[in-house]
Amino acid sequence: MISFLQYDVEEGELLFADDFPTGPITDRWYVTTGKWEAKDGVLLGESPTNYGDLIYTYKQYPGDIILDFYGTMIPPCDNDLNFVFRSDGKYSESGEDFVGYVGGLNGWWVKQSGIERYPGCSPRALSGFIAESGKEYHIQTGIVKDTCFLVVDDKLVLTFTDDNPINDPECNRVGLGIYCSKIAFRKFRLYRAIVHPASREYVAKF
Repeated sequence: MISFLQYDVEEGELLFADDFPTGPITDRWYVTTGKWEAKDGVLLGESPTNYGDLIYTYKQYPGDIILDFYGTMIPPCDNDLNFVFRSDGKYSESGEDFVGYVGGLNGWWVKQSGIERYPGCSPRALSGFIAESGKEYHIQTGIVKDTCFLVVDDKLVLTFTDDNPINDPECNRVGLGIYCSKIAFRKFRLYRAIVHPASREYVAKF
């Protein structure tokens, strides 16, 4: 269970899963740019330039969702273990604008972790959480109603509320990303978020 603000989010219906068996991924993912290879349960993404690369699901997943996966920055790389949700999937080396929430660990050129909204990069929420290169992290992220969240190894890293959340029926794809980095992803799951209002009453502890 992930607790944040006034909600408890529990795993709901499994919407999509990929264990990255050896072989092509293009039957399950739309690859925009970058080098992506699945082998023995691991998806390895490589991006050698100062540019981001993304893969997206073909299918749209509207509503409250949780992306649940494992990721490792491959040494000596120590930046930009990324993800995306509520996106239209438009992205290319030509710099084409796309819509979506993009987040990650050790990003923004100063090793911060967070989520921001494209285009315009606002609203944005960043935290001081710094991930270690070579260490695998369990990442849970997504959106519930108007609130985006990021949980790493069962600890809440951040939330932010978008007063005008992305709500376009053509902007509901999810994905993974890299930016001038080499990242290993494992055991990707997408769940429907089940939301229960949290109690708004304190019990005195004295």
